[in-house]
Amino acid sequence: MITLKENMQMVYDHKEPEFMPYMSDFNMAMLTGMDFVNERPTIPGTNPDWFGQSWTWEEKTQACNPTPGCPLITDITQWEDKMKFPDVAKLDWEGHAAKDTAGWDRDKKFSRITIGFGLWERMFSVMPFQDALFALLDEPEACYDFFGAVADHKIRLHELAIRYYKPDVLIMHDDYGNNQNLFMSPETWRKLIKPHLKRVVDHVHSLGVKYEHHNCGYFEPITEDMIELGIEATNPVHVSNDIAHMKKAYGSRMVMVGALDTQMFGRTNAKPEEIVKNIEETFAIMAPGGNYIPMSAVAYSAYSDLINETIIRCGSQYYGPRPE
Repeated sequence: MITLKENMQMVYDHKEPEFMPYMSDFNMAMLTGMDFVNERPTIPGTNPDWFGQSWTWEEKTQACNPTPGCPLITDITQWEDKMKFPDVAKLDWEGHAAKDTAGWDRDKKFSRITIGFGLWERMFSVMPFQDALFALLDEPEACYDFFGAVADHKIRLHELAIRYYKPDVLIMHDDYGNNQNLFMSPETWRKLIKPHLKRVVDHVHSLGVKYEHHNCGYFEPITEDMIELGIEATNPVHVSNDIAHMKKAYGSRMVMVGALDTQMFGRTNAKPEEIVKNIEETFAIMAPGGNYIPMSAVAYSAYSDLINETIIRCGSQYYGPRPE
């Protein structure tokens, strides 16, 4: 039998795998934190990121969000005077990579690293969200230049992350939609963000690494564009998208990671039979032909064992047996 890594490589090469790929088949590292990659503080209290934006810990969400009333930028045309870009070459890449990858089995598992906050997410983290939306309409040239500068930063960051972590796939977060719609028109995204995202993706590929794009919410209208950019995979393929159409239209050209109704999984009144039904129905749509990796999101549910057991059972119906 082939290894977990070889099986996962087949998935990212858009070939049907021998057995169901799963999140446990990855070596994984999330690069963030106050003492290292400070794209977003992760500790309680109020602290700045390395651009100068203040963030405040919220107990309810167990995460930091931009401090209310303290935007770094109030006028997008003045972003160059406000944004501080860090010298990422000064970070202790060797030390952190050695610690973070100490338990990795590179021969048997596919390796992936995640770095949050892409081009659009950076804009709405340094200025109020509604102001960022208005800026796209009122000052498109300034927005284009802002996205370009952030892309340059991400390219520098990815260069070093790939050199020291040596991943097989790199994931960048950049959410373009909510539960129902894109945050902007597809035309605006194509004009202002797509050219710079292309540079980011091309750079990752030039280093021999696959690129996976994390995009919560609705993004269906720009899926063809993402494939055009060479993006191999996307997660979490939220159910706000028409996953049946997504599979039919794009399922042979893009790996879809997720597609389960994790919002329902996390509800306190979720019923076990609802969860099982959603997993079974999702597999019936997404599993045939491959290019699918189920993402359990068990951390958001009290039914973690049931979710894992059902995913493994459903996987065995569409693929060969997984290694013991």
